[in-house]
Order: sequence, then structure tokens, then C-alpha cells
Amino acid sequence: MYLENTHIPNQNQTDQRARENILMTYEGPFFIDLLTMLGNHLKVMTSRDLTLQKKLFRVFVELSQNVSNYAEQYIQLENDSKRIGIGEVRIREDKNHYLLTTKNLVKMTDANTLCQRCEIINSTDFENLKNLKRELRKSSSGYKLGARIGLVQARLISNNPLNHHILEENRDYSYFKLTVKFSKNGEH
Repeated sequence: MYLENTHIPNQNQTDQRARENILMTYEGPFFIDLLTMLGNHLKVMTSRDLTLQKKLFRVFVELSQNVSNYAEQYIQLENDSKRIGIGEVRIREDKNHYLLTTKNLVKMTDANTLCQRCEIINSTDFENLKNLKRELRKSSSGYKLGARIGLVQARLISNNPLNHHILEENRDYSYFKLTVKFSKNGEH
């Protein structure tokens, strides 16, 4: 499915971003060069805490790759058979946390599957999650298995539950929104 990206921010959204203490936000195609630039900006913004910086960056890469590779809204490069997923990424900060959010269009059936996977990941202890990650890496020859590994990785690295929502677009497609919380000072 190919959809045009016609979203233009308005003043109310700009005011809302300021109130939410948004450090970085992007909506559009997830080109690798752009993601590299945003990742470098993320490193600069979080340079006060190197451990937290590494965690945020690793999950940023995992979730951005998921959007780039699996979003149902995409652009097709003319000279290439590669498609580039369109989505959103946002990083907010509050007193105790950084919150990394991605949102992209998926098939409704995939959205339900992703939510089920998040629930399983959230309810699984860390030792079993590590084992699951190893097993997924061994069997990662199938389509969309990378998204499973990325979700497990996000939970393990952040040490916090995955916050997920389905925002229904129509009967066949929904937006899958995922927020990963990173606690400052080792809190959960």
C-alpha cells in the first residue's frame, strides 16, 4: 500500500511539543542517512549519562529499523527496488525518564499480533526473554521476525514494559504506536 504523507504541523502542535518537553520528533520516510543523523543528535542530547545514552541509541536503531522495513505506508525509490517505510519517531524527557515512541501504519492483523507479542514480552521474566531472543535469532529467516527480536531487545535494554497502542485507521489498517521508557538514575 502506498500513501502520500501530507501532514503539516500547525501552531497548536508546536505549543503542545513545548509543553511535553519533546527533545526530538520526526515524521516521514525513515531513510538510513536521516536515521543516522537523528541517532547522532540523540547521542549529543543524552551525553550526560553514557550508559543511558547507549541504551536509548540501541533501541532507537532497533525501532527505527522496524518502521523502515515493515511500515505499510512507504515510498518506493525510483532507481531501486527498495521501499522505505514512513512513520514517526519522538523522544520526550521528563524529570525521571526518557520516552522513545515510534508510530507507523500496519495491517490490522499485524497490529493485533504486535500487541500480543508486547503483552507476552512484558509478562516474561528477563532470563526467559534472553533465551527467547537467542531462539529468535536462530530462526530469523522468516519475514517480519526482525520486529519480534527488536521488541524483545527494547524490553531487555530499557528494563521497562513496552507501552503499545493500536490507533485504528480503517478496517484493514491501523497505526501501531510503541513507547519505550528509559528510567534515569536506574529507577523503574
